[in-house]
Amino acid sequence: MQNKHDESSQRDKNLRYLSDLENARKYQQRQKKRRKQESFTSQNVNVTSYILAPEGYEKVMFALYFILVPYLAGLLFLFLFIAKGNMGGFLVLDLTRFFIVWAIGYEVVASSILLAIFVSAIKFYTKKEQ
Repeated sequence: MQNKHDESSQRDKNLRYLSDLENARKYQQRQKKRRKQESFTSQNVNVTSYILAPEGYEKVMFALYFILVPYLAGLLFLFLFIAKGNMGGFLVLDLTRFFIVWAIGYEVVASSILLAIFVSAIKFYTKKEQ
């Protein structure tokens, strides 16, 4: 009598195990389908397609871009918005503080890049819905 009960219990455990195993497989398949859907954040981005750099000199060019682009953007921002395009007012500004001008330009460049990413995301999702 005990053996029949043990066999029945073992059979129930095996059926439960097989059912759980099948449910796990179905769950994995659903997850794979979800992962395969292309999202904006899963796209590959190649920085070299956006920045001009000769082959072999990428690190040097990126360092120069990191220093010069924010500085030039800071100078342009100071000229256009602070001095209001007036050369006399621009020359009165203290431009000897390299780091301050660079930091202003860095913020301008960073906000421009964030705005470009935001616009790109909106375009991606509107294109995807069509």
